[in-house]
Amino acid sequence: MSDRPYPDVSVVIPTWNGRHLLERFLPSVVDAARVYQREKGARVEVVIVDDGSEDGTAEWVGANAPSFVEVIAKSGPEGFAPTANVGFRRARFPVIFLLNNDVAVERDVLLHLVPHFSDPTVFAVTCRALDPRTRRLASGGKLGRFRRGFWRVHKDYDIVLEEGEHTAGVRVSGAFGAWPSLLASGGFSAFDAEKVHQLGGFDERLRPFYWEDVDLSLRAWRRGWQIRYEPRAVVYHEASRTIGPRFSRFFIRRASERNRLLVHWKNLDEWDWLLEHVVIVAALALTIPIRWDWAFGAALVEALRELPAVWRARRRERSARRWRGRDIERLFHPLDVFAGG
Repeated sequence: MSDRPYPDVSVVIPTWNGRHLLERFLPSVVDAARVYQREKGARVEVVIVDDGSEDGTAEWVGANAPSFVEVIAKSGPEGFAPTANVGFRRARFPVIFLLNNDVAVERDVLLHLVPHFSDPTVFAVTCRALDPRTRRLASGGKLGRFRRGFWRVHKDYDIVLEEGEHTAGVRVSGAFGAWPSLLASGGFSAFDAEKVHQLGGFDERLRPFYWEDVDLSLRAWRRGWQIRYEPRAVVYHEASRTIGPRFSRFFIRRASERNRLLVHWKNLDEWDWLLEHVVIVAALALTIPIRWDWAFGAALVEALRELPAVWRARRRERSARRWRGRDIERLFHPLDVFAGG
């Protein structure tokens, strides 16, 4: 991390055929960058990585964005993880703010995220995402629990900052805090660039999308690094504006289940958890005809083809491990009580 009092920031936005989304949401990112530049005297760059779009994204950015916004145009689509990794490698500054192309941000978002990185143990800080129509919580801090053979990673908790605020969670003052989150969402989280590079970025086996941020987050926690939730860093997100309209439900579920299996085979380090996982997966496989779940069957076949490579990655991760799965899960027990777990 830089010795500057307020680190410079690289905003990385992967996009694929998302010109219409950037037209709507990029202005809020530019505004937040200018607020941080003005108030903290630090530099901000915005790196948009275009994953082979055919809608004129690169041309539109070049013609309409300010000089600190750069677009990198890839030759063809590869998926989220490889595209984000291009942005990680291009980023020049010690804090990387990774955003989906369909996310709007509050003007002060960087002012709340960046101070966390004065703690050298912090790997990432994730935002509070609200539904732009209802202003209700869409994504908060993520609780980590291992149940029925899998990590349960998408249960939210929230921090109530104001009286009368409509959210479920722990009530605290607006003071600076260190609230943990199992997951640093790939759609709206800030990262320590040096630590991201140490991990090699996202695992590009997890293409085209889903579970790559879970894998990265588990690898960071296992090294003893922190992921925090910052409820004052507010963004607005309508889910699946890029993926949902362009892919079939079968394709999306197959990709998600395949990647979920690979992430568990790579990161489960408690042997009783791994045994439970194998038993559950076997039961799911045997009941595919009964459940008519052919997407899971296709996902399992694809994942098994990757097993030798994933097992080698598993050995590498174990050699760098400081915390085990139960150590990570234990961090969330107090919050689980408040969130109704």
